[in-house]
Amino acid sequence: MINYNTFVDMAARSGSEGEGRVQRPSVSSCPVASGRPVIQRQVLVSLAAGLACVAVGSCLGWPSPTLARMSSPHWRWPGTGIAHQAHRQPRPLSGDEGSWVVSLMDLGVVLGSLPAGWAADRWGRRPILLLSAPLFVVSWLLVLVAEGPEFLYAARLLQGLASAVAMVVSAMYAGEVSEDGLRGTNSTLVAMLLSLGTVLSYSVGPYVTYRALACALLAVPALFVMCFCWAPESPHWLLAKGRRLEAEEALRYLRDGDTTSSGPLLVCAEADRIETAIVEASPRGTAGTATLLSAARELLLVSGPDRAAFLLVLGLVCIQALSGSDPMTAYSAITLPGGYVLDADQVVIVFGVVSTVSTGAGAVLIDRVGRRLLLIAFASLQFVSLLGSAVYYSLDERTEVDLAAVQWLPHTALVLYGVAYPIGLGTVPNALQMELFSTRVKGLALPAILVSFNVLTFTVSKLYEVVWHAWGKDVAFWVFSVDCLLAVLLATLALKETKGKSFPEIQDLLDPRRKQRNTPTWPS
Repeated sequence: MINYNTFVDMAARSGSEGEGRVQRPSVSSCPVASGRPVIQRQVLVSLAAGLACVAVGSCLGWPSPTLARMSSPHWRWPGTGIAHQAHRQPRPLSGDEGSWVVSLMDLGVVLGSLPAGWAADRWGRRPILLLSAPLFVVSWLLVLVAEGPEFLYAARLLQGLASAVAMVVSAMYAGEVSEDGLRGTNSTLVAMLLSLGTVLSYSVGPYVTYRALACALLAVPALFVMCFCWAPESPHWLLAKGRRLEAEEALRYLRDGDTTSSGPLLVCAEADRIETAIVEASPRGTAGTATLLSAARELLLVSGPDRAAFLLVLGLVCIQALSGSDPMTAYSAITLPGGYVLDADQVVIVFGVVSTVSTGAGAVLIDRVGRRLLLIAFASLQFVSLLGSAVYYSLDERTEVDLAAVQWLPHTALVLYGVAYPIGLGTVPNALQMELFSTRVKGLALPAILVSFNVLTFTVSKLYEVVWHAWGKDVAFWVFSVDCLLAVLLATLALKETKGKSFPEIQDLLDPRRKQRNTPTWPS
């Protein structure tokens, strides 16, 4: 039997101006029929949308193999031609300029997140997600012709704007085309494909020229357009706009075009359930999008499940941002000590591959083990990895202890971090964002959370090198370690298990008073 409890997967705000009014249908008009569970097209469409996140990951990983090269005393900016570059005076990138190159992408994400969510609600998920591709292309063209750090600043801001669109809208889209049984798995595809993009930069960057790397990464958004241009619009967005026939066609396509006798009934029943949920979740029984002020009021002022979800997820993503993921991605090739068995570039490649495999494992484990246990276990493992690095760098920089025998420790700790972060803090908050919020507030909540995350990652990325040179590498690792302990504490005390639960059940977990209000009372 195919499960069509799709309340949790609606990622559109309700009640915008000019939006079509949806008539509440009778669910009984299209009886539910049993059919074979088909997931192939849902997964393929989610993967196609997630290719935009491969482009995001390639941008995140790009500084690691290139910063050391650009910091060399012999570095010449490429300019607009090979001959022109050969005659340029060497002009290396300074440490402060390098920190801006790393962190400005996060600033671009901050600036682009709210407009991306609004545009996806206004014009649809599909066209807005496709719009990220030309932004990525222009950014890589700026990298190719850079004549100074200013070109890279502009490129990284553009990459941040494009990444905001890709991350916000692909998360919405993947959740909205998925059945309940695939909800957690499809939401983690974003993180897995993002990790795959960083591996691409790590693996290609050390072995090709600056220009060749930029050309290789420029091909990623082109591949995304080729694979995603055939995908349908989100059926949830179409139903919220009153476009029932188009929504049914999209559902028919996503359910592998089932032509059996029960196929049309299943599509009709699913459309009825989605539409009914939109109506019930919308103010005054309309299926429009809530205003920003109304959504903000519900997230911040009204005591209820949406505010509880917002505070919980916001706390988790702040901890996620402060756990060191961005510095690990961008600076590892520079901060690691000399090679033990592998050199720093090779260890970073192993780190990227392990992170990608772990993210895939997280996609499988999250709907089997559960969110809460997964976060507690792997945030603890992440703490152990960061603690090992903190102890090593403290001994290395503040004592005269000979560490030659344990030179492997920071390399092993980085790989262990690559196992722990993608399964724990890198996966669970992303899945919770997809399933905890109601339709009324999701279009505001997701971008607001992404803005908060990237404000913190911008700060961490910009200050990491400052703290490193002012007080030592170990200080940052001690901070990251304490942060992971906070993740374990928050998950233990505040996170409720949502594995396999429908949206109403999740709302009852977040606000027990809601369950009491909705419990029928029977006359004696």
